[in-house]
Formats: sequence, structure tokens, C-alpha cells
Amino acid sequence: MSDSSERTRTEAVAPGDPAVDAAAENRSRLARTWYRSRFGVGVIAADVLLTVGLAAGALLVTDGPFPGFAGLGSGVVPPFVPLFSLLGALGFVFTALVERFDASVGTLVRYNLRLPAALPLGVGVYLLSDILLGGTTGDAPLVAGVVFLSGLYVNLAYKRLGALARRLLPASADRSAGSGDGES
Repeated sequence: MSDSSERTRTEAVAPGDPAVDAAAENRSRLARTWYRSRFGVGVIAADVLLTVGLAAGALLVTDGPFPGFAGLGSGVVPPFVPLFSLLGALGFVFTALVERFDASVGTLVRYNLRLPAALPLGVGVYLLSDILLGGTTGDAPLVAGVVFLSGLYVNLAYKRLGALARRLLPASADRSAGSGDGES
């Protein structure tokens, strides 16, 4: 490597470079404690509002479709499924912050990524509840509780559903013969 290319590389990452300073400031924003960051406090405020709204929605008695989920009232998936999935995921966010109150903003954002992950997981758990619960889908509180737990324990639920899928879905001839080609 020549001296001029080394000098250019060193000058490109000099502390006075605005691009380097902006990247360092962005990293430091995510590394801040959540309650010392406007963004972190905003995320928690949004989580609290969402939790209160969802909990209030769970208490509503409606004759028609669930407010905000108009298409789900008469569909395959009842409105309590996304509701309790999100409540479970929000439960994880708040209990994780209780355990680790000084978490960084980046950690808080990572916790909140469970919210969108909980929605399809809750729907999947509901659709598979006959298999998972042994045909007790008529017991709505039990199914709602399992959907809530799948939101609360997103990572564990994905692992367990993956194990169930491997048992339920037939293996191809190549995999059952032990070819080990890694295809799935």
C-alpha cells in the first residue's frame, strides 16, 4: 500500500469530517439511556398509549367488527388475536425495562421489534390452536391466553412453532435419506 493511499484513508476518517461526526453522534444517540433521550421517551410514550388503547379495546363489547380491525370481525381470525398478540409483546417490553431499567435506546428499539413480529405469530398460533391445544379452540380465554403468551415470548414461540413445523411437514426424500444438503 502506498503512502498516499494510506494518507487519503486516514484523512477520510479524520475527526473533523462531518460524515464521521454524524455517524458517531447517531451511534451515541442509540447508546444513550432511554430515559435521557427524547427518542427513547417517545418510544415508551407510544408504547404506553398503544397499551392503554389495546387494553381499552379488549374491554369493549361490540356487536360488530372490532374497531380498527373492520375486516377481521367476520373473518377467519377473530379480533382478539392481534389485540392479545400486541399486548403480550408490549408486556415483554415493559418487563424487560423493569429488569434492565438503564437500557439504551438501541436496546429499547430492539425490544419494540417484537411488536410487529408478534402479529403474524399470534395469527399462526391461533390457526394452529386445534393442534397446539388439543381441540379446545372453543375455549376462547385459553386460546387468548396462549396468543398473549406467544406475544410475550416471541423468540421461544418461533422456535417451538419451527419444531412443530418440522414434525408436521413431510420431509423430502433427500432429507430423509440423510443427504445433508442443507436445503429446507
